[in-house]
Amino acid sequence: MYAMPSTARHAPAVLFIHDGSPIAHIEHLKDAGLRVSETRARTAVAAAKQQQPDIIVLDFDYDGDVSAQLKRDKATRHIPVVALVNLIPSRHQPA
Repeated sequence: MYAMPSTARHAPAVLFIHDGSPIAHIEHLKDAGLRVSETRARTAVAAAKQQQPDIIVLDFDYDGDVSAQLKRDKATRHIPVVALVNLIPSRHQPA
């Protein structure tokens, strides 16, 4: 598990963009010292502008449109975006 170095100036911030369903294992990221926030696709650009996270994790279903908006905006284009498939596991998959 990732542990924050004691000399870190601030905990890395991660912004998750998804459809509103709970994200599996998000508490593990918080326990590891990451600052985690969540938003839906329709408010993604505004949230990214306000929060200026270190990285954005995007549900692949929203990748094209949201990612393009984030990269067009001067205030957010520098933020790395990672698109994940199956960010929210279905009830038929083990957590």
